[in-house]
Amino acid sequence: MKTLKLNLHWIISILICAALTFYALGCEAKTKSLIDPDTKVDRQTIGSEIELLLARSEKAYADLDRQIKIKNLIFQQGIVAVQGGTPNPIGIITTLMAIFGVGAATDDIRLRKKIKRENNTS
Repeated sequence: MKTLKLNLHWIISILICAALTFYALGCEAKTKSLIDPDTKVDRQTIGSEIELLLARSEKAYADLDRQIKIKNLIFQQGIVAVQGGTPNPIGIITTLMAIFGVGAATDDIRLRKKIKRENNTS
């Protein structure tokens, strides 16, 4: 018992060092997720989230570019009609079909993604 009292500071120091070592080696640093802020993620997961967000943004830019092309095509057909030229009926029909097709495809893709997300969260 006397030895314990004499070496108590050493015992406490060893226990504190062991606890700090266990904490430093065993606990991984985590931060809030970019996609779901309520979830804590590590460095590897946040890298995957960044790649996912970049892929989503590239798809969004491609969708915007496609919409702008359709808008420009409609605008050009309108200019031809206003200038007194004869509008190309096949071009107008093709444009309308492209608008409908792109819109329907986009809605279909968004619906499939929504259903997939709901199934994954269930």
